[in-house]
Parts: sequence; C-alpha cells; structure tokens
Amino acid sequence: MRILFILSFIFVYANATIISTDKLLKIAEHVNSMKGTWEAGVNFDTKLKEIDVSHTVGAFVQKIKLENENDDHNDNNDNDDDDDDDDDDDEENSNENNSKAENCEDNGLPKTFDARLRWPKCKSIGHIYDQGNCGSCWAVSATSVFTDRICIESNGKFTSLRSSQQTLSCCHKCAGPDGCKGGWPQAAWDYFRRNGLVTGGDYDSNEGCQPYLLRTCSHHVNSTLPQCSSLKDEKAPKCKLHCYNRKYASNYKKDRIKSKSYYNVDPCSAMNEIYKNGPIVAIFSVFEDFYTYKSGVYRYTTGKHVGWHAVRVVGWGVENEIPYWLVTNSWNDQWGDKGYFKIIRGENDCSFEEFFFAGLAIL
Repeated sequence: MRILFILSFIFVYANATIISTDKLLKIAEHVNSMKGTWEAGVNFDTKLKEIDVSHTVGAFVQKIKLENENDDHNDNNDNDDDDDDDDDDDEENSNENNSKAENCEDNGLPKTFDARLRWPKCKSIGHIYDQGNCGSCWAVSATSVFTDRICIESNGKFTSLRSSQQTLSCCHKCAGPDGCKGGWPQAAWDYFRRNGLVTGGDYDSNEGCQPYLLRTCSHHVNSTLPQCSSLKDEKAPKCKLHCYNRKYASNYKKDRIKSKSYYNVDPCSAMNEIYKNGPIVAIFSVFEDFYTYKSGVYRYTTGKHVGWHAVRVVGWGVENEIPYWLVTNSWNDQWGDKGYFKIIRGENDCSFEEFFFAGLAIL
C-alpha cells in the first residue's frame, strides 16, 4: 500500500511561537464573558511574561489517498524489509468546506459513546500521554491509537503501551531531519505496516522495550513539573533497533506488532469507525484560545492561528444540546480537563473533521 499525495503539504511548525501571558489572560476573560459553550482558565504559570508554544503543535497536513483502499480496509501484502528505518495572526477558521459531519446519519449509534467504557480491558485508551518539549504529537497520537487498536483487536491480550519513541526516532519518512519539529501521522501508519512497533511506556517508566526518552514537563499550567518552555529545545533521539530498557526481557524483533492496513476516515463514518474498531487520529488547527481551555465544548472564539496538532478521538456525546467529540490531548493530565477536551461536532470547527486516520493490526 503506497501513500499517494494529492494535495501539496503545508509545513506548519515555526522556529518560535511566543504568546504573552497577559494576552492569554485577556483571551480567557473574553471567552468567559461570552458565556458560550466552554470555559477558559489559567493553563500557564502567571509568573512568566511569555510562553513559547512552538513544541505543543507538530502535525504536518496534507490530503492523501491510499492505494488499494476501499470500504473493507483490505489487507496489503507488500514485502518491505523489516528494518528499513535508515532508508527511511488571525487566519480563516477553515470551516467552510465539505468535510462536515452535521448531515451524517447516525446509523443507530448511541448519542454518547466512550471507548474507555466499551473496552474496559484496554486501559491504554484512558492513558494521557506527555509529548514533552517536542513537537511529537504526530508520533504520540498515531502510536496511541495503534496501541488501543492492538488491545481491542486482541480482546485485551496485548495491553502494553507501544513505543511513541520508536515512531518519533525511526520513522524518517514521517518527518524531516528532526521529528521534534513535526511530522505526518498518516505516514506513521505506513511505518507501522513496514516495521511494526515495539512496546514502550512513558518517560522514566522502565516499561517496555523502548520507553519515551523525553522528559515530562508542564504545558503552561501551575505544576511541580518544570515548564516546557523553560527547557532547552528537544531533538528526536537517534533511532535504535534494540530494546534499550535493560529491565525488559523481550527481543526487539519478537516484540513488534505490525499494522495490516491504514486509511483515511470520512467524517460521516468516523463515529461508526470508533464504535466498531476504536479511537482514531485527528489533525486540527490550533488557535491561541485553545491554550486556555478548561471545560465544556470547545469551539474557536478568538486569537491567532498557531499551528496544526494531532490528537486521539475516543468518543462523542452531547452536552447542553451541543454535540461534541471526546478527545485526549498529549500535554499530560494537568492540562485542560484532566488531559481531555471536547470540541464541537458537526461543524468542522478548526478543520477538526477534515483529517481523520486509522488502521488495523496484524495479530
């Protein structure tokens, strides 16, 4: 299966994106004065005069078509080498397009759905990741969805987290020379098909073959953790084709699980896809007000465009008659609503319903 690029890509990672804390406070006050669908708050250290949010976003955006893709998500039997890693300002809110879910039929699906409750054996679905001071959301989101789907497809046999670090460091076709400056979640799925993923837990967890190597930090919230913006810019560590966690006994090659298919998910089939197979990846446009999110159903209100961010969609629901997607972020559980946020469903707000991706595992 090959990725055919049918729309030129947009590089969205900037060298530095600085927002003053005074501006964020004013944004939060404005959002709350509107008494809309969501509440804003202080998601940052007020002692800081400004914060660098460059490493909070890191998804590259492009429309892609997958060769041999069809409604049945056919398997692909390409015989790639297993270890080919080394080969390898206010803007328009982009809501006026055809990628909306508002007119889709529900096909008898429940009004509220939470993948954590449907598959309770798969604790990974409720796990909140931390990408650290690195624009690795593309790797973390794709890996987390693959982790969940491996558990779901195996009926809870495989519950260990898969390695976001391997995706970040070894998928050279997913990003430029440094995966911490962004990458394509879509391409990560092709990497899973060709190379598979080993296990790997969070930073300093000693879990799995290749745990995450970039330290946890505070994504602009008052915390005992160091502020991400106070740390040096992280670079993606070099790819390693062995289990560097000495406390993990399994062999690198035996530890891997591959994907057998990957595909774009149409907005009208996204709910059914989540209900049937588990969480999916979404890429959306981040504006300054998103950094102040605390609760409720987010919709763009004010502020400049910052970049594109990849996240994991785990369900949907309705709150105060407002339909929403239930989403996990990768800025740890101290951000937002314990690491989660809700975003309005059916309006393609922030282009949220324009870029959905998923895949299935070989077990």
